[in-house]
Amino acid sequence: MKNIISRSISGIIYVALIIGALVGGQVWSTALFSVFGLIAMLEFQRIMMGPASGGAGMAARALDIIVALAMCNIVYILDIPFPATLSGLCIIFCYGILRFTIALYDKSGNTLADTSKSILSILYIAVPLMMLGLLCSEQGGWKIILAMFAMIWLNDTGAYCIGSMFGRHPLFPRLSPKKSWEGFFGGLAFCLAAGVGAFYLVGKPFPLAGWLGFSVMVCILSTWGDLFESLIKRTNGIKDSGHIIPGHGGILDRIDSLLFASVGVFAVTFFISLV
Repeated sequence: MKNIISRSISGIIYVALIIGALVGGQVWSTALFSVFGLIAMLEFQRIMMGPASGGAGMAARALDIIVALAMCNIVYILDIPFPATLSGLCIIFCYGILRFTIALYDKSGNTLADTSKSILSILYIAVPLMMLGLLCSEQGGWKIILAMFAMIWLNDTGAYCIGSMFGRHPLFPRLSPKKSWEGFFGGLAFCLAAGVGAFYLVGKPFPLAGWLGFSVMVCILSTWGDLFESLIKRTNGIKDSGHIIPGHGGILDRIDSLLFASVGVFAVTFFISLV
């Protein structure tokens, strides 16, 4: 009972922070995504790399975090409009050169493995959060992001409720034995309902059919995001990425679906801005 209460309270605070930051504007949303990025990077490094060894290892970890924070704040650092994503690619390119150079001085014996994990952390965490920051810089972008969050939350709720009552057929038993196809379609139904709500509450840039397609995409990508983090945790023999959120685990446990869904949402919105 105590765990349910703490889980509920921390969940309410988490949701309230996200809604408040998005409604509060670009500064607050960027600050929140930066905090998410910082903590998620630290969790990822602890899980995937363990303690840093030597000066080169510490320098590589610091570079990863600095680049991740820079990408979360790319709108302010470069003062670029939403469509100008080539600047983000330039940061990634420069990061790659620096990271490869640091690898030359790493004598730990795990140089290539650690370099690969560093690059994975940037692609997995920093790039999606950068995309959210760019989307927030577009007029009305925060509404699309808020709709995406609502779909992710409702997908989780629907999958849990329907799966716990009617789940019989495993969705992906190798990574998540409790997930079922019944739960997946339950989450999809909740997402579609959220898509209808988004059409009436948000409207542009999608018609009703667009919002329904949007909700299907979010459902599928958020499910894959959750499964990918399960792969990371099972590979490293852990249950949660951290303990910062009582009853929920770490930040990665909370934003795993977001990291995949935000890439699809950004890509769709970016394409619409060009046509």
